[in-house]
Amino acid sequence: MNREVKLFLAIESIIFILLVIAESKLYNIFSFKIDIIFFTITLLILSNLSLFLNFQSSTSTSISLPVLIPAMTMLNPFWITIIAFVGTSELSIKKNNIPWFKFLFNRCMFGIAAGLAAIVYDLSLSFISPNIIISLFFASITYFIINIGMVYAIIYLSGEKQKISYNVFLQELVKSIFISYFLGLVLYFSYTQFGKVFFLLVIVLIYITRDFFFSRIQVLNTFTQIIESFLKVIDSKDHYTEGHCERVGNYTKKVCNKININPSKKEKIINMAKIHDIGKIYVDDEILKSDDLLSDEEFKEMKKHSEYGYELLKDIDMLNDDLEIILHHHEFYNGNGYPEGIKEKEIPLGSRILNICDSFDVMTTGRSYKKALNKEETIREFKRCAGKQFDPELVDELIELIKNGELDGSFENKNI
Repeated sequence: MNREVKLFLAIESIIFILLVIAESKLYNIFSFKIDIIFFTITLLILSNLSLFLNFQSSTSTSISLPVLIPAMTMLNPFWITIIAFVGTSELSIKKNNIPWFKFLFNRCMFGIAAGLAAIVYDLSLSFISPNIIISLFFASITYFIINIGMVYAIIYLSGEKQKISYNVFLQELVKSIFISYFLGLVLYFSYTQFGKVFFLLVIVLIYITRDFFFSRIQVLNTFTQIIESFLKVIDSKDHYTEGHCERVGNYTKKVCNKININPSKKEKIINMAKIHDIGKIYVDDEILKSDDLLSDEEFKEMKKHSEYGYELLKDIDMLNDDLEIILHHHEFYNGNGYPEGIKEKEIPLGSRILNICDSFDVMTTGRSYKKALNKEETIREFKRCAGKQFDPELVDELIELIKNGELDGSFENKNI
């Protein structure tokens, strides 16, 4: 911990103490209510929920402010400060307990943010708007500006300046304000209209929902890691193929955006494009790395790579629904492709997109036995093969991308 961080912690602690003293003089601290104990215990349990329940998520969207929002409408800022300070404490049962300075920083941060937010709520009710909903919104903004601002300040002072992005700061601020404000209103109406039991049931529902969405995020992250792992496997077999797959994935994304495929389907097609040649790991090295034209027997073996890829991945549940894209990415629009010779719309859309993007990369990259094509030559080749190898509608879309300069990076150092 450097000197700047120590100074920051000292100033933060002094501000917290001064805030509590000021609030104790401005508000009646002896107006004790059972709500104080209720909100403190509720917040304390929620802050340490992983110790009691096997929830998977530890996401950044905190439930602290939503719980404090109904509390602000019933208790004065002094008690809100105390509830936030005590209720957000993290109880550690692990060997490596939370460092004292981190514990101190978090307690003071939550206490200051909640206390000032409660003061803003009171001032807003008195001088700006008597509407509770509007005043709570101002309080939410105050809470998160202080909360996130102090987090970024400590990161900056810790010497991690390069990790700070003001765009990320603003995005996180806006997202956190609106999510927490909305959840806070739900809890406010739950508490005031239906009581403590219903309030707790709503919190349980929020956590179950949050855990479900976090589980989905984990699945997506795992999917991405699998794709990246397969790229490394491909790279270990053939460095050209790995670079080729990455480029084809990028071209596939551009084509999908051009024809306005829905985001979910687009993501699946792009992921298949990134590993479309995974089956080549079963192809003999001499065939795969040959600089000469392949013999009929060698080409027959090479053509099996799409089936090899399909067989390799079909037992992976999160991939098997989309593997038709890989299996059929060498089918021709006129039915003369492989492995099944299907044609036109029988070929999955993802396979038709992958076929055209795969071929575009081959044309613009070239081989040892065939030079790379420039922009005009590439357009002529696609026009010649439209309706034969390629879906003519997709050819028109790709040519438009080429003419608009969106694929110019593929023609660098070539005679354009």
